Amino acid sequence: MVGVRPLAALFTFLIVCALHSAKAAERDSLGEVHFPTSCRSEVRARFDSGIALLHSFEFTEAKQAFGQVEKDDPRCVIAAWGIALATTERAGADAPQKALAQGWAQLQPWLNIKAKTEREQMYVDAVRAMYGGYERTPGAKRWRIYLADMQKIRQKYPDDVNASLLYSLGLVWTAGSGQEGLARRRTALSILMPIFKQHPNNPGAAHYIIHAADTAELAPEALPAAREYAAVASDAPHALHMPSHIFNRLGFWNESIQTNQASARVAADWNKNGREGRFDELHALNNMEYGYLQLGQDEQAYGIIQQIDALAKTGSDAWLSIDARIYFDVETHNWQDAMKIEPPTESKFEENFDAFWIRTIAAAELGEPHEAKLALEDFRKSSERWVQAHGWGDVLHVALVEAQAWTLFVQGERDKAIAQLRSAGQFERDHPLYYADILPRPTAEMAGDMLLRTGRPAEALVAYKEALQFAPNRLDSLLGAMTSAKRLRNAQAAAEYAAKLKEEGATLALRP
Repeated sequence: MVGVRPLAALFTFLIVCALHSAKAAERDSLGEVHFPTSCRSEVRARFDSGIALLHSFEFTEAKQAFGQVEKDDPRCVIAAWGIALATTERAGADAPQKALAQGWAQLQPWLNIKAKTEREQMYVDAVRAMYGGYERTPGAKRWRIYLADMQKIRQKYPDDVNASLLYSLGLVWTAGSGQEGLARRRTALSILMPIFKQHPNNPGAAHYIIHAADTAELAPEALPAAREYAAVASDAPHALHMPSHIFNRLGFWNESIQTNQASARVAADWNKNGREGRFDELHALNNMEYGYLQLGQDEQAYGIIQQIDALAKTGSDAWLSIDARIYFDVETHNWQDAMKIEPPTESKFEENFDAFWIRTIAAAELGEPHEAKLALEDFRKSSERWVQAHGWGDVLHVALVEAQAWTLFVQGERDKAIAQLRSAGQFERDHPLYYADILPRPTAEMAGDMLLRTGRPAEALVAYKEALQFAPNRLDSLLGAMTSAKRLRNAQAAAEYAAKLKEEGATLALRP
């Protein structure tokens, strides 16, 4: 279930670091970008560095670069646009109220200065619309206005690559789940793919293709971009991590581990040099742990948890270590440890759904129906409050069905439990979901586990095959399919699944 909660920003650096970071960014390999401006010639290179950082989601560094441009050219209104957009980070119009209030306050003085060109003014007007009335106007409405304004820029200035990139990214962020969301992602890809072909070294093109295609259905389309992006912006920690979104979707675990190792290494160097790399370092470590777990390299995965624990002691989000432990316990079936997982003491009830979910599953796996039922009720209430405040209703709906199914299973209602998981699996196939972080166990894989335990290997094999279509090369699905084939005395199929495991370098040892 873990992977829903977006990671919080982890460090705020002193303003005295701004000039150092902006100059460092200009020396970095961040890809090839150009954003024509009417600003003074001496600030244009730094402005382009800010755009490159923005396209690779290095938001603090981007704000620092744009801030230095503001100081060096007090008439460069478009720099204020850059700061305003970077302040919303990945959330855009749905950014937290605190971030919107900060960005709006910084933007206000610049709104009284008219940009020197119509195009630059259109950009400023678009970000003004994203913020305008944020205290009372829903984010969805502000998103619509912003995207309409960005579409106008695209139409009036068809050669403006940045307008198309940012418009496409907005389509992705507002796509949501389901077939309608999938169609919106395909629209974004129809814009992004030609840009990537024409400008393969533009970091925004490769990056946004990966985000647009970050679903089971679309991931293969982004593989070329995934394999290029890390080289395009090799000094940006987030750029080094992003290919793993597609590698994870396709089950390319070694490639995922390698690109995240590079990301964590560069992010750690940023931290040492007074730049903000902690978020990227932790995010890369999360994905490395997941990759190792899918190869059955549990000792290496546990070593990653220890690294996360050490970093978390420096004042990071307390959930980081807990979620890493949940990943580990789910994949290694360490249900005894999972039962001991507690939320951080300062965490609000609505934030604790991950801990309640894993406790429900663990209690069911350990044959404790009473404990499973209690944890299920906590999960239900916690997730409902989270959805009311933050969204992610579809994702948490699937998680709730999983928790309910395992509770039914341990209560002896096995057929009903399997039917619920099959229904959730169909929902996943008919209603494509987007996950912000680590991919969860497919519900079809869980159904396969239940079917095996009830002596129905033929049905279990079908379920594991469905899971592998949704999430290729998952270790538990491959092991489950191999076990099902053996019980059916289908030696050829069992050997094929064993070969698939060996092909990626995974261990054949069955987990508990």
